[in-house]
Amino acid sequence: MGHFRKLGPTDASAMAAHLCRLPASDRRLRFHSTVSSEWIEKRYAGLDWTRTVAVGVFDAATLRGFVELAFDTPLPSPEARAELAISIEPEFQRAGLGRELAARAVTIARNRGAQRLTMLCLPENLPMRRIAKRLMGVMHQEDGTVEADLDLTAATPLSYWLEAVQDTADAVSGGLEFWPRILRPAAPPQPAEQGA
Repeated sequence: MGHFRKLGPTDASAMAAHLCRLPASDRRLRFHSTVSSEWIEKRYAGLDWTRTVAVGVFDAATLRGFVELAFDTPLPSPEARAELAISIEPEFQRAGLGRELAARAVTIARNRGAQRLTMLCLPENLPMRRIAKRLMGVMHQEDGTVEADLDLTAATPLSYWLEAVQDTADAVSGGLEFWPRILRPAAPPQPAEQGA
């Protein structure tokens, strides 16, 4: 599998393209309802990056999944709350990517001052329920939606260090994947065909 890295406004179209590649059943799990490709494209074109942090996982240069942290106030903000959502394309599921994205999201939320992290999912979304249980979130069900709330401890020098190390490792692994494709020598010219 490729590499992880934080996403930003220049990645909004790749985020929308990834979500549009999801089958209808996975879109419903992600957004809790049926949504169109046009709705997705509009939402991510207008994403408020002052309240959003996202981390993506790439295969080659293609975004195959991401975790989105939506904060209730512009960052940085002490005592913020954040909501976590994850999407991964079907052929890349069951490889531990959701667990890794969720763990990174917890660190990022702590380091941005969030005191509580919420995950909402449909009852049939078993992978997200397993992630919530692993994070020790308190789960309850209401109106057909499962909500898991995780109280976060305050950021520490170790949590800041962990995020910085992950960002550095992501940059290195991304470079190792990107530069060989750029620096690959061009195919030698083919000899011209001889006339009859």
